[in-house]
Amino acid sequence: MAYKDILVHIDKAASHRRYQVAANLAARAGGSLTGVYLRTTLINQYVNIGSIGYLPPEDLDRLIKEHNQGQTEDAEAAAAVFKAAAAAAGAPAEWCAVDGDTPDALIAEARRTDLAVLSPPVPNPPYNAHGSAVDVALGGGGPVLVVPDADGDVTVGRKVLVAWNGSREAARALRDALPLFAPDADVTVLTIRPKGAELAPDASLRRHLEHLGFKPKLTVVGDDHEAHVLIERQAKAIGADLIVMGLYGHSRVQEFVLGGASRGLLHAAPAPLLFSH
Repeated sequence: MAYKDILVHIDKAASHRRYQVAANLAARAGGSLTGVYLRTTLINQYVNIGSIGYLPPEDLDRLIKEHNQGQTEDAEAAAAVFKAAAAAAGAPAEWCAVDGDTPDALIAEARRTDLAVLSPPVPNPPYNAHGSAVDVALGGGGPVLVVPDADGDVTVGRKVLVAWNGSREAARALRDALPLFAPDADVTVLTIRPKGAELAPDASLRRHLEHLGFKPKLTVVGDDHEAHVLIERQAKAIGADLIVMGLYGHSRVQEFVLGGASRGLLHAAPAPLLFSH
């Protein structure tokens, strides 16, 4: 099934690549786009309310108005770029603003669409908006496509790298990514195992992809380097325009303590990254 109802987070005009990728995907499927802007309250910007609580009422009112006006201007600028990308691709689009003080509103919107197109996690999001790709993937119940802001190709699914370890998360991600594959996609499957382990490719997975009409290349690497480094290296080597992987194959505690492939790639993916949980 094609992804016909696509959500994309709009935050700044400079994120044009994300909007173009989402618009192209919607147009390819004959679908539509919904841009979602996250609005926040002034209080959300401060860890300690005491830092502004002492201000005279007129100064506090001025700060609130400036905060709200800044968001309105940024939202309108981002929406204009988003709508232009949708029009250029020929995809119908609309946009809305929701509460961004918590991830809840963005997650709720994502649950009612086929695919969420988001930015990589950033240390200091505009206006301290809450609603990262990880929040949506863990709470939204569907696939998330992370598109880096850097310049690059705005078409995905022609050269695909699948990070495969046989886990439930990897299988879910592969199934969720299939609607994004071009019919003649060049598919590479990368499996990473510790040095000295058996390096035989997954014959069953090869057969499955062949049944779907692809001619996959299965690469098995025995290497003790961080998995995300090896995936990134392989993606660059094949010129991947889409990376597919499961999110949090281990417990979140393990991922936080040890660092994982999903965590590493989320912050530095060299190409659009489709992941599921």
